[in-house]
Amino acid sequence: MFDLLFLSLLPFNGYKFFIGIRINMPTTPKKVNILNLILILITLLALSAAAYLWFQNQPKTKTKKQDEITIVSPVFLTLKPFTVSLPASEDNGDINKILYVGMVLRVADEDQKTALLEYLPEVRSDILFLLSKQYVSKLKQETGKFELQEQIKNTLSRQYDIKHSVKIDEVLFTDFIIR
Repeated sequence: MFDLLFLSLLPFNGYKFFIGIRINMPTTPKKVNILNLILILITLLALSAAAYLWFQNQPKTKTKKQDEITIVSPVFLTLKPFTVSLPASEDNGDINKILYVGMVLRVADEDQKTALLEYLPEVRSDILFLLSKQYVSKLKQETGKFELQEQIKNTLSRQYDIKHSVKIDEVLFTDFIIR
């Protein structure tokens, strides 16, 4: 007969746990080998559990690729200024007023800018028709200018052909004169 004592140290959340096993067995070589195998398996299981718990409690780290933010430069398309005769206001006698507008369109990428350049006559025509429907009394107000920007954005953001779909991100006025 002999006494076998087995101790294992398990760290968990800053605490250290000791596991001990004491076994009284007869000293037969076959039983000692089986006992050693069982003790090795218990040790491996205990260490695996401790490692699993330790790794689960570690803070997750991000890779550098996830932290990198791609900065995209804005793409602008400057249009030649428009000069348009405005209709007389319904409520007041503003007759023969002219609107002179310079604008820049902001789009998402170079492909959309290229599409707008390919269809530039259509783009200019759409804007001219839209501008010619505006009233002086409305355009003199700040809200009228904002509404005009939204109308231009909505008019130009469309499918020009099978390949070219354009979304205008922003319409920026560079000149805005009513005479």
